[in-house]
Amino acid sequence: MLSKFVPEVKTKYESLIDDWKTYKNDQKLEESANEDLLLVSSDDLSKLVTEVQQKATVPPKPKVTRSSAASLHATEKLKEELKQCRQQIQNHMAEISYLRTRCETAVAECQQEKQENIRLRHEVDLLTQQLSQQSEYCSSLGSACCTLLWRVSKNENTIQSILVGSKVEEFLTLISNTLNSYVMTYKSDWPDSKSEESQFVHALCGVITNIAASAFGRDYLINNPCGLQVIDTYITVLEQAPNGKSARLKNLIVMALYNLSINQKGIKYLSSKRGLMKLLAWLLQDETATENQVNTLRLIQSLISVDYSLNIIHELLEELPKSVLQELGVDKNKEIRELVRDITDDIQHQVRHEQ
Repeated sequence: MLSKFVPEVKTKYESLIDDWKTYKNDQKLEESANEDLLLVSSDDLSKLVTEVQQKATVPPKPKVTRSSAASLHATEKLKEELKQCRQQIQNHMAEISYLRTRCETAVAECQQEKQENIRLRHEVDLLTQQLSQQSEYCSSLGSACCTLLWRVSKNENTIQSILVGSKVEEFLTLISNTLNSYVMTYKSDWPDSKSEESQFVHALCGVITNIAASAFGRDYLINNPCGLQVIDTYITVLEQAPNGKSARLKNLIVMALYNLSINQKGIKYLSSKRGLMKLLAWLLQDETATENQVNTLRLIQSLISVDYSLNIIHELLEELPKSVLQELGVDKNKEIRELVRDITDDIQHQVRHEQ
């Protein structure tokens, strides 16, 4: 028992020695720490607190380094760009406001123009209707007056009375202009022969045909510039008016040209028109109406009957096939057969005379 107790006492003793040494070391450390402390009076402590508070209110100046200077420059640059962007935005907003005002003004003006266009369109419709009514009235009036004049001009004694006065040339010019306008307007859509416009034009041509039927009238037409203009217009109408639909108009024109060919100056003037024989040959083949063929053959016979008609005869032989003359020579209409026979004899006579 004693052998076990002695080691235990020794161990506890050593532990107590170590604890004592530790305690002494702690006391030495505390005494050395107390030697470093300084006692400060309350007044000095108050002053120290005041100074600390004052320094705390003033922020310390940052130290300027190379990186912070670059950051500061970039910040200033961004601020300047931001300022410029704001100014540009303000300018753009002002421009948008200006453009919006102009747009609103333009829209208002457009609405006004639309209203004005509607009003003008309505006026145009009214004027067109009035013009149409006026045109129908003028056509009806012209048709009635010219038809009466056509009937009066059938009497040869009235021709001289008609051609005396200051309005004759104006009347002839009116005929030329009316025919040109009529053909130009209705060339592709020829009106019915019973329409007011057709009756008006037919009556005008009928008056000229009757005037050319008298010696005084033929001489007046061939010696008057306005009369020659009517003749030129007649030839143009024969060429441009559609076949078939304009048969009556062409018949009146061919009759008038035939009447003019009876006059010496008249036949010279007609013979000087290049292409006239070609036109007559074309009409003779395409216009199937008997009366048209008869009057065309009469005009051809009149043109080739003069002594200086060799060129016309050659042109006729070139443009009119012999087969056409042969067919017309056996036509059921007696007058056509006789005219073809006379034309054939005149051609043979002129050719033998040339040889």
